[in-house]
Amino acid sequence: MISSVVFTLGTAVLTVSSIVGDIDGLPWQAGEHDWLIKHPTIVELLERHNQERARVGIGPLTLNTDMCLAAQRHADWMAKSGIYQHSSLPYREIIFQGPQSAAGAVAGWIASPAHHSIMLSGSEAGFGYMKVGGRTYWVGVFR
Repeated sequence: MISSVVFTLGTAVLTVSSIVGDIDGLPWQAGEHDWLIKHPTIVELLERHNQERARVGIGPLTLNTDMCLAAQRHADWMAKSGIYQHSSLPYREIIFQGPQSAAGAVAGWIASPAHHSIMLSGSEAGFGYMKVGGRTYWVGVFR
């Protein structure tokens, strides 16, 4: 089955079609937003988080499509509203406004003891980001 979705990610508005089933032979849970967990910036966020977790002896996170979608929606809302605040999502959450790259966002979270402890929690994560008017908003959610 093929479905299409229009979504804003970063600075681009994307129309994406996804095929329900295995993606590149990987055991993803099929759904209309699976493309989000394959976006290069989202994958980089996961990789950088997992590098930090490995450095301190903790197992890797797994991306969760629904959690990525929730994080992306919150990043979109912050960017469009100009309001920088935590959401009421049912996850542990880290947010950041400012860094222009995934590397910068993760480095900032690592430098903050409170954010770092959240990065090291859970086994599933979702990430989102949005750039508007030269400002970038980053969101990570964990369970």
